[in-house]
Amino acid sequence: ENYGGVAVKLQGACGTCPSATSTLKFGIEENLRKKFGDNLREVVQVEKIDTSASIPVVNAHLDIVRPAVENYGGSVEVLKVGQGICEVHFDGPEPIGMGVSAVIKDKFPDIHTVKLINCKSTEDAACETLDV
Repeated sequence: ENYGGVAVKLQGACGTCPSATSTLKFGIEENLRKKFGDNLREVVQVEKIDTSASIPVVNAHLDIVRPAVENYGGSVEVLKVGQGICEVHFDGPEPIGMGVSAVIKDKFPDIHTVKLINCKSTEDAACETLDV
């Protein structure tokens, strides 16, 4: 099965230009769509560090602190990411929670608020929320 994706490596000044994303989206992708239509599913830039946040990506990044959280008998799991806010189910000591927040904010600049939600179940109406 054909994937329909195109990987683009911008070179020279284009590779480091702050407008590279616009060039890719409105220049290269637009022209490729004219040529290939609906067969083109996505155009991505390679060799660019991806700092966009999503639930699976943030959860994978938390693997670096997960052992420490578990050593304190706690747990950490991303529940929601969007509009600059990351909601995390966190059970553990508050200083470890502050570390979890820092790890997320350092890696994902688009996240400005981390909400640590401490509850036994994600449906628990009495969840305690800490914005850090």
